[in-house]
Formats: sequence, C-alpha cells, structure tokens
Amino acid sequence: MMYYYHMNKILYIDDSKENLERFHYKLNDLFELTLCECPLEGFELARENDYDLILADILMPKMNGLQFYREVTRAPWYASTPIVLKSLSQDESIKLEALEITKTDFLTHGMSFEEIGLRLQNQIHRHRSNKRVSLGFSLILDVDNIQALFENECLGLTKQEFKILKTLSAKKLRSKRDLVESVWGEGCSVDDNNINTHLVNLRKKLEVTPHRVVNIRNKGFLLSVDNQENLK
Repeated sequence: MMYYYHMNKILYIDDSKENLERFHYKLNDLFELTLCECPLEGFELARENDYDLILADILMPKMNGLQFYREVTRAPWYASTPIVLKSLSQDESIKLEALEITKTDFLTHGMSFEEIGLRLQNQIHRHRSNKRVSLGFSLILDVDNIQALFENECLGLTKQEFKILKTLSAKKLRSKRDLVESVWGEGCSVDDNNINTHLVNLRKKLEVTPHRVVNIRNKGFLLSVDNQENLK
C-alpha cells in the first residue's frame, strides 16, 4: 500500500538570491516552494496560482513587502491566502507596521528555520480552520470558495459582497471606511454609490435568511438577526 500526503505550497519572494537558496535548502522537505526574486513577478505568480501561503521580504526594490501586501489583497482575484512578511532588519517600527497591516505573523532576524517552519505551518493551519465560519441560524461563510451558504444553499454573492459580509460577521459596528478597506484595500478611495450598490445587492440576497445589514445613522453598519427571541 502506498501513502500520499499533501505538501503545502508556499510562494516566497525575496530579492536576495542567497536568502532564497538558504530557505529552499532548509525547508524544501517541509513545503512545496516557489521562489521568486522580483515582487512584480511574484504578484503575477500569486494571481495565476493557488498557494497555501505567501511569504514576502519587506526590504525589496521596485515594490517592498508592505506595498506587495496591499496590491495583492486589494486585487479582484485575491481570495484569502495568508500573507506573511519577513525582514532581517532589527528596526522595531518595521515589525510593528507589518503586524498592524497584515494582522498575521512576522518573521524576523534570529529565528531558526525550525521556528520559521512551525510558524508558517501554524498560519496555514489557522487559515484552514477558519475556512468555514458560522454566523448562526444556518448561515455559513465558506472562505475557501468565497461564498455564503444558507441551509446549504449558495447565496451567489459577488467577491465584494462576500468581503462586506465577512467584515460584518465580527458582530461589531463597522464604518463605511472599514468596509472600503476590507473590500478594496487600505488607502483606496471608492465612490459612495459603488459601496451603496454592493450593500443593496447584499441585503437582497440576505432576504432569504434572518440576517440583516443595519445602517446605524452617522455611525456605521451592523449585521443583526430578525426576531432573535423567536429564533432561539
């Protein structure tokens, strides 16, 4: 009998060929690696392939790691692949900015490759465990397929509608700026009519569910449930 196991696929982008070679030598038994020296080429690889995780160095020419993260996550084809940044710099401000923007892990100077491998595996595992998120009352977010299911029926959300619903799924009041950054990326300027159109369409598709997108005047948006007492 033969046994097969899936090796997680990682795209690693770093303008240092030495770093790429060292990473491959130490971790190629653990991951299926795609190595890339150019962040612009890395962007195209991320668009054309399905990776379990993307790792990018911060200090790169043409497009640094933070810019790469912003460009990928605001791209219309981006789903939810975790992106981890790394830097050999000991500048604390770089680490803090990366953690604030990506809200994932950060690899820094002094980490052993054993620790790096474990951290990357943990990120992939955490991402997979969050691929299906229950919003209660038979509404499920299928993160992997970028879709919402109600009683196992697909609601047919667009990617923008899905990202709005996912942002609201935290059950916290979200401003219009929060919605813009979650859908189009940090720093983007989006016309109000565009946002309102997506909200209107999302509300229509949620009509078959007890969930409603509520507008709290001058404050933001909230995901609530109709007749909560009767649904308990």
